[in-house]
Amino acid sequence: MLKSFFRKIVVAVITAEAKLVLKKYRPKIIAITGSVGKTSAKDAIFQVLSHFQFARKSEKSFNSDIGLPLTIIGCRNGWSNPLIWCRNFVEGLALILLPVRYPKVLILEVGADRPADIEKVAYWLKPDAVVVTRFAKVPVHVEFFASPAALLAEKSHLIKSLKADGVLVLNADDDDVAGLSALFRGRVTTFGFSGTAALTASHYSISEKLGSKMPAGVSFRVNYGGSSVPLSLYGAVGRGVVYP
Repeated sequence: MLKSFFRKIVVAVITAEAKLVLKKYRPKIIAITGSVGKTSAKDAIFQVLSHFQFARKSEKSFNSDIGLPLTIIGCRNGWSNPLIWCRNFVEGLALILLPVRYPKVLILEVGADRPADIEKVAYWLKPDAVVVTRFAKVPVHVEFFASPAALLAEKSHLIKSLKADGVLVLNADDDDVAGLSALFRGRVTTFGFSGTAALTASHYSISEKLGSKMPAGVSFRVNYGGSSVPLSLYGAVGRGVVYP
């Protein structure tokens, strides 16, 4: 009972601080959801954008009603330690009251463990871009929802909160994901192996180590707007590694 009450207080405080931080600094927000590949997509987007501007990504799987505000504030999880939480509260206030160098872009992984998890954060997060990766046939945490369709509906709250001038990025290889385009009237772009996608991967093959038949990685081409670029990834195999 006490632990639950303490958690509610923590969530209320850091959420209020996160809202004020966003209002003050107005960073661009890229929100990533799906049931497969969120973390990989987040890391890949950060790896690219961080070369061009000050960016911050969710650490580990900070994708809950606690993790998202903590990422926005830039603090670590205090778990059951009240001293760490007090320090987090102070650091949040400092961001709000003092001039601080703050990221221009936030790359946030947004997940749903229980019904209303995403709905509760979507109404105030207001992302500039939403990326939807993929939905497994039997998604993780589906046992807490009435059906896989109910989990999909929960994820869709993020799209409904997307800014009107934002962009929705969808995996064209997943029919459930591709169908989400109907929820947004603004700019929608797609990616995948499918020829219907705006950005496609083609000519996929597994590369071998020199002088042996052991797999070394994968090679493929990325095609967009009439241009085609060859890419190679080493240390991993499978079509799944192409998506991030």
